[in-house]
Amino acid sequence: MASIPANSWWHQKGELELFAKSFDPAARLSLKTGWVWKFGALRTFATTIGRTMYIPANWTPDAVQRVIPHEVLGHVKQFRYAGLGIHPTLGIFPGMFFFYALMFFPIFLAWGRYRLELHADTKSWQYHLNMPVNNWSPAIVRARAERFAKLVGGKEYLYSVPRPWAVWGFKRRAEKVIKEATK
Repeated sequence: MASIPANSWWHQKGELELFAKSFDPAARLSLKTGWVWKFGALRTFATTIGRTMYIPANWTPDAVQRVIPHEVLGHVKQFRYAGLGIHPTLGIFPGMFFFYALMFFPIFLAWGRYRLELHADTKSWQYHLNMPVNNWSPAIVRARAERFAKLVGGKEYLYSVPRPWAVWGFKRRAEKVIKEATK
């Protein structure tokens, strides 16, 4: 195993995994190790497959805690839905596999991938806007929406949809979530 930095989230895995399990009891965290995680955006982003979130060793505990709502409330739940609600691991085949198998083709028309990420980030914004302490302001949600939309519409997500469409869709959804949270 590669060396793990002193400030790595891995040293607080137990606490972070308990936090993830508070959203879905099947959720678990794993360190990204091995050759499969050495390519492109896989090196730097969290990746969820089934119930497991794979996270790079150089992430801080705070960064992992911020991304857990996106990964669990979004992607782990999506795998669970695709597995007919039984268990997120069942959603790998055929449900979620369908979206990810078509991720490479056609580029610019991977609407399913765009929608999965939009849904996951929506759940994250809702969680962070409604936290009792240290919640996100609407300005933070707007900035996050625009920044992440540019990634989803860019090379990191293989141009799943044209970038202007992604930015428009994420901004529109962010405003809806902000409006609901501030009622």
